[in-house]
Amino acid sequence: MEYDITSKVILTRCKEGILRHLCGLEVEEAELLETRPQETASLRRSDFVLRVQMGGEERLVLLEFQTRWRSWLPLRTLECRCRHGLEEGLPVVTVILLLRPSSSARDFYRDEEVEYRYRLVRVYEWSAREVLERRLGCLYPFVPLMKGGLEHVEEAEEGLYRLPEPVEVRADLLNGLAVLGGLISPEIPVKLLERRRDIMIESAAYEVFRKEFMNEGYEKGLEEGLQRGLIEEAREMVLEALQERFGVLEGSLVEQVESIRSRELLKGLHRMAIRCADLEEFREALRRALS
Repeated sequence: MEYDITSKVILTRCKEGILRHLCGLEVEEAELLETRPQETASLRRSDFVLRVQMGGEERLVLLEFQTRWRSWLPLRTLECRCRHGLEEGLPVVTVILLLRPSSSARDFYRDEEVEYRYRLVRVYEWSAREVLERRLGCLYPFVPLMKGGLEHVEEAEEGLYRLPEPVEVRADLLNGLAVLGGLISPEIPVKLLERRRDIMIESAAYEVFRKEFMNEGYEKGLEEGLQRGLIEEAREMVLEALQERFGVLEGSLVEQVESIRSRELLKGLHRMAIRCADLEEFREALRRALS
């Protein structure tokens, strides 16, 4: 699913709220900068750059939405930080919003030459109940990902539906709730579409849902969403086991694991990741699996 589109839609509607409440930045105002053409291919559409006013000073905030942790993420983020700092000539604050749990996620990177720290916001550690009690409407799309979130999806949906905002804003945030909820359960976007389609069609992100759930029918969309979620979870388990044992992984190795679409094959590779003596032994098992 196109989470980058959804991230941009939510951020466009709730820039200051997300930066203040979720990222802990005392931002007075924020402007989302459009991505320019880049000389390197590593900067993706899910990296957002905002020019903000903080304490009377102008700064940049580099905001990264990540569904799961990847070992090479800090270096890629550092690359983006340096590029934008040089282009804009402003101090940079880097924030990574991590949506799904990871035991290997860290708020720093260190090697023989570089020590780099950034803000790591573990969205899954936030309390859904607290967000709703504080009526932080800009964070309602993230409720399914938070602690106790599944119990409060309908309350978040109702809160967004009744926000005193223009219909386009409510539509965008409801679509955001549906997409992010799909990371937890494929039933969430299906039910939201059934109940709130009258408003959701007003969102620029509605095309994402039409393609994902409506063209092939709800039941097929539900089943395919479930299978994608199980396979994604199996990939994450393999990579996290390797990262815990061997540290930062080569991009090519990560890409090979992420290319696998068989859950059974990934379960076998997870066992190998736990038991192998070194990365070479795992690479050999991966080569055989892919042949």
